[in-house]
Amino acid sequence: MHNHAKILAFIRQQKLAVIATASQTARPESALIAYTEDDDLCLYFQTGIDTRKAANLKINPRVALTIGFSLENLVTVQYEGTATRLMEPADLEACKKRFVVKDSPTTAVYFNRPEVIFFKISPTWISYSDYAGMLPEVIELKTFK
Repeated sequence: MHNHAKILAFIRQQKLAVIATASQTARPESALIAYTEDDDLCLYFQTGIDTRKAANLKINPRVALTIGFSLENLVTVQYEGTATRLMEPADLEACKKRFVVKDSPTTAVYFNRPEVIFFKISPTWISYSDYAGMLPEVIELKTFK
């Protein structure tokens, strides 16, 4: 399987990630998020407008995420990218449809609340690691459109 396809298949299987942002004083802050994705490995998530991550992303749009973290499945994706708030109605509707298709936990409950905002994360670096075999498999993607 092609590296991009292998990473996309794994990301599609998961529904939660830990996202890290940086505060105005460069203090790292992390949170668990539900997410969805597109074919280009971009990720989408929603949050409250008054959350720490929303405030942090106004100052610094760079994020890091960890996807996949269980003892039963020794595969994980480390993901770095740039978050952009979705503002256009067409972009917001497309994002919501992605969440419905993925059946992300608790997400649809918040879709129409005025305090909820949506972000798209475009990747800048992704590392896929599989430690289940005798030799670990590590795939790193650095070049994106």
